[in-house]
Amino acid sequence: MISTDPVTVVVRTGRAGQYADWRTTPEHVRSWHRRALCGGVVGEVFFAADEERPPMRQHRERVAKAICAACPVRQPCALYALVHRELHGVWGGLSEADRRRRLARP
Repeated sequence: MISTDPVTVVVRTGRAGQYADWRTTPEHVRSWHRRALCGGVVGEVFFAADEERPPMRQHRERVAKAICAACPVRQPCALYALVHRELHGVWGGLSEADRRRRLARP
């Protein structure tokens, strides 16, 4: 079955479309970030502290993923993180480990 989910398509094909660099992407194309629910949330929910232990990480990621699940721009956010190989944080409901797994798939 062929996926139409943009996140899956980018991971499998390695192509995100016309714009690959956030800095050169026109504002009207990347304006999704203004509608993100995480805009008013403390960054520590989405990004780990240096001394974070596994149980705390799991809790923090659950909270972040719950916010992402209700976000109207979850998909473009996840897509951005995959295309730009974001190393840290929860983006579009995908943790660092989630993104590594998706990017490792053939």
